[in-house]
Amino acid sequence: MLVPAAVVDLDHPAARDVASSGAKAAGLARARAAGFPVLDGFVVPAAASAGALAAGRDVLPSGGSGAARMAVIRSPLDAALLDGIATAAAASAPPFIVRSSSVLEGGGEWSGAFTSVPEVARDEIPKAVRSVWATCFALDVLDRCSSAGIGAGTAPMGVLVQPEIAPEFGGAASVDALGAVTVTAVKGGPRDLLAGWVPGVRAVAEQGALVGREAVDLMGEELIRSVVDLVARVGGELGHDLVEWAVHDGRVVLLQVRTSAQGAVAEPAPIPAALGHPFARELAVLTHRYPGPLGEELVLGWMPGMTGAQGGLAALPAVDGAGRGPVAADADEARQLAAALTAEAWGEPPARAVAHARLVLRRLRSDRPNESIEALRELRPVDPAAAGRLLAMYEHLSARTGGERRGRDRWEPLLAGVAALQGQVHAGRASVGGVGAGRLVWVDSPNRTDHVRPRDIVVAQYPLPNFSPLLWDAAGVVTVGGAASAHLFEVARSLTVPAVVDCSAAAAVRDGPVLGMVDGDAGRVALLG
Repeated sequence: MLVPAAVVDLDHPAARDVASSGAKAAGLARARAAGFPVLDGFVVPAAASAGALAAGRDVLPSGGSGAARMAVIRSPLDAALLDGIATAAAASAPPFIVRSSSVLEGGGEWSGAFTSVPEVARDEIPKAVRSVWATCFALDVLDRCSSAGIGAGTAPMGVLVQPEIAPEFGGAASVDALGAVTVTAVKGGPRDLLAGWVPGVRAVAEQGALVGREAVDLMGEELIRSVVDLVARVGGELGHDLVEWAVHDGRVVLLQVRTSAQGAVAEPAPIPAALGHPFARELAVLTHRYPGPLGEELVLGWMPGMTGAQGGLAALPAVDGAGRGPVAADADEARQLAAALTAEAWGEPPARAVAHARLVLRRLRSDRPNESIEALRELRPVDPAAAGRLLAMYEHLSARTGGERRGRDRWEPLLAGVAALQGQVHAGRASVGGVGAGRLVWVDSPNRTDHVRPRDIVVAQYPLPNFSPLLWDAAGVVTVGGAASAHLFEVARSLTVPAVVDCSAAAAVRDGPVLGMVDGDAGRVALLG
């Protein structure tokens, strides 16, 4: 159909340009041009959002998210755009669904961030378009922008308008590098599946064989194979390995096509048997408690000798102990005291002891840590008063230098190996590959996350998209329910955050954080407890 230039028909070549239409609409336009079953529709170009988003940015600093969204919703649309929408919508029967198509949505870390407005009448489309634009200032999106270093409301938002269907079935599917297709299906539309509320049923097709009785019972083998064939074609012809689909009037249609960020999967390195030693557990706890270069420089060279001392570690002041004021500290003074304590622990002159400790700690991170474990077991306990003073200095310096860890700490593989060999294992289903280690922290609401620290493993009941901002510097994510195809896990995949779904570990961490590891390849969680 021919529409004015203010909007772009999905069949027009301009609709295939991400900068013009946004990622979602551009992907579907390309699929439709290649002959794939994509519903009719038209695009409100991303450039049309500029004025409304600027209005939101203007009031955001003073009025916050709510005021910014209201400024967008109240922004006027020019007459040409209103005429273009009216003309394009007249060619289709209502209701319509008005869908976000941000230029950012080509990256999986934005999966599920922006809204769509269903059940829209013709005369309501302009209002729905502004509602979609307004989600650029939703709290979850603002948090994601902050984590990603993107200015709020600076990324243009295209809008895709299509006739709304009432699917008999819907879901998500993926195809791997070997051509195996995994389909997750639900009755009705896929919204709740992708939002993480329901698990759906799965079928896997590989080399002609179809496995997944529940999915076949739900949809029938013929429809499942139709989805499998469509997904395989999308992968082979368009290069996309993620698909959202629906069945309408007995026919499979594409709702979205994307490309995951999943790279080649490396073979996991074998875990050294020495990490099963009880003392290795003590060392793993210490390296997590005193992370980063500062912990290694000031604490780890002598602290292992205190694990067997009278009162052990419990006799020393906690680094994050409440109620104790910070102790002023000079970095050079702290290094001198650390060298003295290291010399006391190793029974060597300070310079030699510090060099010896660095070598042993480096070897502890290697694939043969047994000699380092034995050497650290032999360390002598140091003077508790001096140790307590240095730990207080460490606390002050750590806070002064922004002591929160950022990015993967080099000691995390040690903690992961110890947890794998000594922890309590909870089985789940693999969602995003990789291994992460840290504190497992229960999060019961996206609105209550102040207790979550960088490099924690986020544990939640369902994989809700609003948890996405927590993943930018997380060591992993675990959920009790939901589906591996939920938007949250696509965010995790793009950020290379290991993830496990359908796991019972939550019960063990509801009462407080627990150290452990998440193995997104094997679909398991191990807790040191």
